[in-house]
Amino acid sequence: MENDKYASHHDESLLARLREGDLEAFNILYDKYWSVLLDESYKRLEDLASCEEIVQDVFIELWEHCTKREIHNLGAYLFTCMKYKVFEIYKKNKRRNILIEEKHQFYEWQEAVEGDQYAEKDLKSLIEQWVANLPKKRKEIFKMRYLDGLTTKEISDLTETSQNTVQNHLSVSIQKLKKLVIQHFLILLLILFDCK
Repeated sequence: MENDKYASHHDESLLARLREGDLEAFNILYDKYWSVLLDESYKRLEDLASCEEIVQDVFIELWEHCTKREIHNLGAYLFTCMKYKVFEIYKKNKRRNILIEEKHQFYEWQEAVEGDQYAEKDLKSLIEQWVANLPKKRKEIFKMRYLDGLTTKEISDLTETSQNTVQNHLSVSIQKLKKLVIQHFLILLLILFDCK
């Protein structure tokens, strides 16, 4: 991490100056660690825009909170902050991918019965009855998401519920609906098979 350009600048003295609000010390640390943190975060995410934002946030927080935090090894501290932010991106992406997959599955069920008016009407009736029997909060969230097309953030704001709770309600609803629809189609297939 240390190189000739910064040999005369020790992290401890720069950090002490930074705690006094010295912008020059901040700029030296920024130049010293920016590209290294960017490279390390890129190895984990392979998304340059997200990595640049992560590193920017790390330095903003350093500037804003360095007086309140005990920092003994600045390099290790910056790397830990960067890794934590990368982990947060991982978690967000995982949740987003799960929701996208669930939404695709929901629309695939609709497409599966497209063109068959009886099956479509039957499935629609089944889903409407299932939605009507959901607990009040879950029903409200399900309708907002899949009938009104609102985002989880918009639902969170409107219902004064955390976004995580909204996503959990949707995840539980979709899993249960998926089982119901699969059972329904299995019964239909058995009936058709028996008729033949």
